[in-house]
Amino acid sequence: MNECDLQRIKRFVEKKYSEARYSNSRWKNQNYDPWSTWFWVEEKGEILSAMRIVEKVPENCIPLEIAVIYGTKSQALRYAVLEENVADWNAVAFELSRTGWYAAKKTFRTVAKYCADKGYDIVYGLYNPILRGIEKLYLSEGAVFSERYPGPVYFPGFYLNGELSKFHVIELEKETLQNIASKL
Repeated sequence: MNECDLQRIKRFVEKKYSEARYSNSRWKNQNYDPWSTWFWVEEKGEILSAMRIVEKVPENCIPLEIAVIYGTKSQALRYAVLEENVADWNAVAFELSRTGWYAAKKTFRTVAKYCADKGYDIVYGLYNPILRGIEKLYLSEGAVFSERYPGPVYFPGFYLNGELSKFHVIELEKETLQNIASKL
């Protein structure tokens, strides 16, 4: 992917997050580019949907590891993902329209196929229960709440409508990824 396309996709994601009334936080906006693969759908030169996969390797931290566990009183704690052959699915954004929803579903299934083809054992994601569209997209397709990383988690300074955004950790295992990909 060329730098121009990458920046255009990132601007789209930032715009969608801003329209959803998320604040900006340096904790949330880490540079995952060396380990990322982006997916998007566009029509007539306009991006309708975008998502990113960040592969977990020993040299990086995925968003799940950057987030802070909510409710830890005396000190901030984080999860450490020590498994290999896993990834984090994030930066999900789409136009809030029928066309945007269809594009999001297509992107979602394409990402699932990519992850299944890569053979990831588990793909993690962070899901904000306040945003019903994301809930419908993930949970209706077989994602489950993580028992390994029960959360909720948050990014310091990252708010939705002025309230701290708390995320549930979800998992998509190989079989789930294959089932989603089969709908392409």
